[in-house]
Amino acid sequence: MLTSHDARDGFSLYDNLINIKLIGCKKCEVLPTIGLLPCLRDLYIEGMDNVRSIGTEFYGNYNDGGYDKILFPCLKSLQLWFMGNLVEWTDAMEPTTTGTVFPCLKNLTIRFCEQLKSAPCHFPSLEKLEISKSDSTTFEKISSKLTTLTSLHIEKISELASVPEQLLKNNSSLMSLSISFCGDLVFLSPHGDVWGFYTSLRSLKISFCEKLSYLPDGMHALRSLEEFKVSNCPNLRSFPSIKGVALLLRSLTISCSIEVLPTGLESCISLSSLEINECPNLISIPNLQDLHSLYSLTITSCKRLMGLPDGLDCLTRLKYLSIGGFCEEWDAFPSLSSIQHASLETLELYGWAKLNSLPDDIQRFTALTQLWIRNFDQIEALPEWLGNLSSVRMLYLCECMNLMYLPTAEAMQHLTQLYINACPKLKERCVKGSGAEWLKIAHIPNVILR
Repeated sequence: MLTSHDARDGFSLYDNLINIKLIGCKKCEVLPTIGLLPCLRDLYIEGMDNVRSIGTEFYGNYNDGGYDKILFPCLKSLQLWFMGNLVEWTDAMEPTTTGTVFPCLKNLTIRFCEQLKSAPCHFPSLEKLEISKSDSTTFEKISSKLTTLTSLHIEKISELASVPEQLLKNNSSLMSLSISFCGDLVFLSPHGDVWGFYTSLRSLKISFCEKLSYLPDGMHALRSLEEFKVSNCPNLRSFPSIKGVALLLRSLTISCSIEVLPTGLESCISLSSLEINECPNLISIPNLQDLHSLYSLTITSCKRLMGLPDGLDCLTRLKYLSIGGFCEEWDAFPSLSSIQHASLETLELYGWAKLNSLPDDIQRFTALTQLWIRNFDQIEALPEWLGNLSSVRMLYLCECMNLMYLPTAEAMQHLTQLYINACPKLKERCVKGSGAEWLKIAHIPNVILR
């Protein structure tokens, strides 16, 4: 397109360009000089396999006195995707040179640039940073001088033991922090509670960080927190109090190795979604009677759980319930009679090896529109009383290895969708036209077999 030699004379042809996408130019070895384009707002670069370095030619860095050195003057979004051989991304100018680069850049995304070892650190207006599949050196360099972040998402950053302290201290407007698949992360912050965003952070998500063993006690000081998710962190065995965030917290997800849920849970009166999943050491759940705003509740795959929590009869707004996968020594599913039946619309049941029947009390849920039945391996036939759930339109059957028989066509006359997944015996019997169960389901508009 343009080279550093003719850019000053040639870039005027492209003065009005607002958006540039460079995708799959696999033989290109050097990126074009586009830092001088005065109107460029969005730049997307993907799959430039032969580009190993982004150097000064990318910016258009001229040393004559007539050039004001504002590079990428209007750029707001920059994305680098699948640059598999990119090793170096240099700063625009030498340290002794004065000038401005990326003055308006708000969003920076770097994904799947696994070889990248160096990057710039001058992003004076950056608000949203997303880095995936990179190493900690690159991340730390890019984030070292940031002070204006509102959103940070990091994923699959190798050798990252903790989030850099300066990043946590200097970004007082951070509203969203997401960390996922960082296998070397041990601590969220290196020296305890050094956060600068106590009053701004609204969403904190940490997932699939196997080595994470500690969350700072300062969690309770995140006064604006609305969404808190810690999932698939098996080495996390204790949880700080959430008493201080109880008033505004609307969504809470916990999936780790804790024995006791965080204190303050019962005071989260604004909570609309609560998910407790794959907590193998959890023994009990506190009374939920004051969580009157709860709309969605998940309690699944907690193998040591001794019983359902008290207070479920007070959850009058509950629409979605996913429950089960409890102690495999139990011969029967725990009673659901305390669940408010008038409001519940979606019920997802997780069984275990010993169960050979569904809990009878789900017949009470007359407002159900969706019913999921999972992991009931000993069930061979679904009960005819499923026909009493006349409002159910969608029935999902998943991983019921010995299930063979469905209720009668009359019991399933209200269904509009039947989904059968990983139920090998039933799948064979539901083959269109020839299966033994086919006539029972032929009237259902949408039947999916997998």
